[in-house]
Amino acid sequence: MENEQTRKINGAWKISIIIPVYFNEASLPQLYDALMDVEKRLLEKNVEMELIFVDDGSGDGSLSELLKIKKLHNQTRVIKLTKNFGANHASKTGLQFVTGDCFLMLPADLQDPPDLILKMVDKWLQNKKFVICKRTARADPPGSKLFAFIFYKLIRFFVIEDYPAGGYNLALMDRALLPYMQGSSKNINPPLFAYWLGFQPEVILYEMPASAMAFGSSSMRSVARTVCRVSLRL
Repeated sequence: MENEQTRKINGAWKISIIIPVYFNEASLPQLYDALMDVEKRLLEKNVEMELIFVDDGSGDGSLSELLKIKKLHNQTRVIKLTKNFGANHASKTGLQFVTGDCFLMLPADLQDPPDLILKMVDKWLQNKKFVICKRTARADPPGSKLFAFIFYKLIRFFVIEDYPAGGYNLALMDRALLPYMQGSSKNINPPLFAYWLGFQPEVILYEMPASAMAFGSSSMRSVARTVCRVSLRL
């Protein structure tokens, strides 16, 4: 019996990629080029790619770049929010437009290599419903590493005991998880909530480049408040 999911008789599988955008005018052309390279290799696996960009109130030329991408790539949606609501809210908005058989959320600043998508899709085609990419090392400044350590320590203590010690940024989810993700609280942390659902994660290890995440600019109080808020909602 084959390991891979049974191929569709009429048409390919589809992956939906949700990309929150906030002042990413400079990185969007590079991101698009990288995704086009990924798409070529996905099509070899009989997997189509849907792009869902959510402009989270950018004040630069991000929207203009997104509209250029939409003209170049047929399966592209562009959603413009009226103001900056934050990456979590933007991701939740994008979930409402998913039409794929599986989906993931990808940063627009190239902090995570898009070619990880290929490895995740390979696992999904082997019937893995929840595939995460876990960092083996952080290239962040010492202050960022300290705050990340504290944040995930609190998560593991208060919320999910077996949550990855260094967290994870990327996760490919089967469509079976979509109703839960769409119906979660607007303030919930999507990676944390997805892990909390209880699907056994298939882990891909990778080394993360210098991070664009703003852990270093967070205060201890804001970290603790985030954990407490998530704990109460879960």
